[in-house]
Amino acid sequence: MNPLQRMELHKADFTQNDQIIYDCIMKNPAGITHMSTSSLAELCGVSQPALSRFVKGLGYARYQDFRAELIGMVAQQTEQAEQGQEHLLYFSQLYQLLHETEQLLTANYLHELGSYLCEFPRIFASGIGKSRHAAELLEILMRKHRRFAQAISHDALTELTDYMESDDLLIVFSVSGGEHIMEEALRANGKVMLVTSKPDPRYTDKVDKLVVLPHLSSDPETDSVSPVLFDIFVELVTSFLPYNIERVSDS
Repeated sequence: MNPLQRMELHKADFTQNDQIIYDCIMKNPAGITHMSTSSLAELCGVSQPALSRFVKGLGYARYQDFRAELIGMVAQQTEQAEQGQEHLLYFSQLYQLLHETEQLLTANYLHELGSYLCEFPRIFASGIGKSRHAAELLEILMRKHRRFAQAISHDALTELTDYMESDDLLIVFSVSGGEHIMEEALRANGKVMLVTSKPDPRYTDKVDKLVVLPHLSSDPETDSVSPVLFDIFVELVTSFLPYNIERVSDS
């Protein structure tokens, strides 16, 4: 897991100083690779102990370890881009994301998610842009298992409250999970499950179920690789549905 991903995973627990440091790093990750502890702390307007606590909260023993991983990530991306090998960069990122996704989506976790989906008589799903494809794929695969699922366009989310019941589930596929879709999704009746790569802390505590998939770039919303993981997630979680359906039927 690269430094940017670690920051996103811990973002919901950031203090005010942590948020300031996060914002500073995300503005220019490559520029941070040349900075010492004192220079970065000065740039952020925080103390060096505050910066040390920040990196330790991410799982690093010291700032130098954080910077070393950041240097490696930036160097790899820069080298491949300068060589005009964007297609190799794409595959390199995809391989790394697949590896990290494999570590996240364990059999136990997929069983848990499959059981969760089986609790709802009807499931609706939505997304914007490329993320919408995951909602459509979910509808197809769920119906193969004789489960009700319907893909809803982003524009139709405002109408969902008219026919969504309290025991229904709405799954939102959104790379950034921001207000452009979450404000409307949270107005719907029933439960809301967010599948994202960069959760917005304003909404993480408001959804009933949160799935955070890995990402590599500082702006996964513009990263063409990120939405691919949504399709992989859908394929995997629905593959665990027969087991859960059978278990529910026998109980």
